[in-house]
Amino acid sequence: MQHRIFIVAVSLIMLMMVGCGGSERTVQMHDTESKTWSKSEKFKYENSDTLHRRKILITVRYDGEYVDKEVPMTILTVSPDSMVLEEQFTLRIPQLADMRPDEHTFIYRNNVLLKRKGTYHFRLTPEHPAKGIAAVGIIVDEL
Repeated sequence: MQHRIFIVAVSLIMLMMVGCGGSERTVQMHDTESKTWSKSEKFKYENSDTLHRRKILITVRYDGEYVDKEVPMTILTVSPDSMVLEEQFTLRIPQLADMRPDEHTFIYRNNVLLKRKGTYHFRLTPEHPAKGIAAVGIIVDEL
């Protein structure tokens, strides 16, 4: 009887370890100068896993001074083997009725496989200054 209890207990512990592990999330945020996002923000992501798919998100924190409806930007990505991808992306930030400080996250890439181990570099550059954006960041999340 004790042997069965031991096996059940070990099985439950192993099941809990499998269920809790594996999910990786990296979040990086940079504060902007004077609550206006006007300069490029650079981020690094160290990839050690080339098997799991990920989603890459852009996050912004904004306050009552934000009045734009969207923020066009350029995203530059450099992979560990120096491959470069530069593309336009637009953040369509919702207007809040009472304009309390808020944070919003946008899907940039979903179901992405980072095929190289090493450091991925991201550079986010707004097309024009965006007043009221206090911080901008990038999230790399395992699916």
